[in-house]
Amino acid sequence: MTQKNDEIDKFDSMPFIALIHHISKNKLRYSQKNPNRIDMVHEGRYLMEIHKRKNLSQDDLANIFGQSKGTIAKALRKLEDKEYVERKIDENNRRKYILKTTQKGEELSILLKKDLEEWEESVGIDKLDEKTKNQLREIARKSEEILNDDY
Repeated sequence: MTQKNDEIDKFDSMPFIALIHHISKNKLRYSQKNPNRIDMVHEGRYLMEIHKRKNLSQDDLANIFGQSKGTIAKALRKLEDKEYVERKIDENNRRKYILKTTQKGEELSILLKKDLEEWEESVGIDKLDEKTKNQLREIARKSEEILNDDY
């Protein structure tokens, strides 16, 4: 237990899920400090995913992030307006949009990835072993499965 001036460190008594939330919230706050970047709550994460995966559709993005199609559409509009992303109609399905990063979007994706890696290194996430990372991924999967099973 970490103590400062006979006080209990808040993180020692914080439930595990609250720790995860706290880490996530602080990462977003950290991202927002840089005025040359974009909203990492949604837009930045979406842009990085579009950059990483080829032939990703708008629906795929909604499924990956567990967001509504409306939320995804709004964020994509902003990314298009800023000229980071292009939406093209899928030749095989005219109701489906395929997403692609523009050159400007590619450059920003690389910067965002670098920022993420620097942050993860500065807080120690990069030191987690693969077993721990896989355990956290499995917890995330199960938490989503429970929701899908209940509804």
